[in-house]
Amino acid sequence: MTTPSVREVLRQVRDQFGPRFVPARVEAEDEARRLLDARAGRMTHDEFIELGGVFNRHESQGVVRRDRFSPAFTGYSILRVTERMEELNEAMRVLWGPSEEDALELVSRVLRVRSELPGAGSSLLTMMMYLRDPDRFGIQIDATMHGLRVATGVTQQYRAFSGEGYARFCDDLLAWRREWNVAPQEHDAVLTALLRAAREDPPVVVDPPGPDKGQRSPSVTTSADVARSCHLPVETVDGWVSALTDGRLRQAFFHGPPGTGKTWVARHLATHLATSPDHVRVVQFHPAFSYEDFVEGLRPEVDARSGGLDYVVRPGLFRTLCAEAEAAPDDRFVLVVDEMNRADLAAVFGELLMLLEYRGHSAHLPYSHEKFSVPENVVLLGTMNTADRSLALVDFALRRRFHAFALRPDREVLTRWLAAHGDPSQLPLRVFDLIDARVGGDPSAPGHSYWMDSDDAATLERTWAFQVQPYLAELWFDRPDRLEDLDREVRVLLGEGS
Repeated sequence: MTTPSVREVLRQVRDQFGPRFVPARVEAEDEARRLLDARAGRMTHDEFIELGGVFNRHESQGVVRRDRFSPAFTGYSILRVTERMEELNEAMRVLWGPSEEDALELVSRVLRVRSELPGAGSSLLTMMMYLRDPDRFGIQIDATMHGLRVATGVTQQYRAFSGEGYARFCDDLLAWRREWNVAPQEHDAVLTALLRAAREDPPVVVDPPGPDKGQRSPSVTTSADVARSCHLPVETVDGWVSALTDGRLRQAFFHGPPGTGKTWVARHLATHLATSPDHVRVVQFHPAFSYEDFVEGLRPEVDARSGGLDYVVRPGLFRTLCAEAEAAPDDRFVLVVDEMNRADLAAVFGELLMLLEYRGHSAHLPYSHEKFSVPENVVLLGTMNTADRSLALVDFALRRRFHAFALRPDREVLTRWLAAHGDPSQLPLRVFDLIDARVGGDPSAPGHSYWMDSDDAATLERTWAFQVQPYLAELWFDRPDRLEDLDREVRVLLGEGS
């Protein structure tokens, strides 16, 4: 972003919030410090919620608001982190204790292993460091990290996975604040505004200097971007992200009938979770997919000197990805497995059933005999089609090691898509409603994404005739009269709308 643009955004933000922009935030932060001085290390659930509310308080044009960092310190995040108050209070004693070194060590440890303080994420930890010394520390959430990257023009993303990453963020934030004379209390609002302003124009791709020249800087994808692209509530996406980053399970599968957008949602969520698009891998399972393809196996190789055939151990897709992740611990890597339940999952995953759940534990692999573990910075997302009832056949030992994110036929998703595309006829919604009324309640009911293509009646008719009707013919193989009645109703509706 050019210098005049930064100056203009600064002016706009300060005008937007008014003369009490900084003073109101200083007052709220001082109140939060008083509460911590009195109760840190022995807070009740309600007192901790009060702390989050105070820190979220600010003013805009004289109107008191409580959404400065929402939802970082409200709703699901607060409920999650206060589930274990004893552990939370022990952490607060260190974070607000006399030793800054001990506080930073705890921050670094929990950033690396989020399961040590579930729900805290980076926001709670860095909020406490900011309250200790706002002139040196910043709040490390998505908006401030991505906004600082836009503001400074750096090509490497800021990530909240280590103490070193947080130190780099704070150093660059302080340098930027000094350059533009930004008060500590302004930094989050200004960086968020810079991020939004940058999205209004096509992204500028910059070649990084040095030996990496030629690689492209990754795009910035927030949970709000995922929600917008998938026409879902941002709270839903935030819940998925929290489940995958705060607890010990770093894997999940999306399950639902055809047409609910499982693959679309999984791939968009992957772009948000991963450090960059280059850190996302996609594979589709099928009945012939094996452990040797996924983890490691023997592969034939012709000896260049003798011409004979040797068998060598080759790493599979997942082991290769884990090796990349180990070499870049501050980055996050995501593997998307489409049609996950088409393969024999127990055979494909092998000892990964244990290693996925217990990150950091290791096991000896059967071919190479090398020790192998799954790094913390690897996330696995799968999709499973429930129409063929095969989800019920998936090994329970595997299912319990994955979060299960359900996607159902959703009228609201289709409504948002229509609104985004300015469809005046609402014909796709009327077709969806008709089919849902006849099929609704069946767990295999066709989803909304069948109708997220065009509002043209001819296109909708082709979708019905060549996709939805054949699917329902299999679903209702024993009730052909029911399908005939629905076919007649759909075609009448489409005829009226054409």
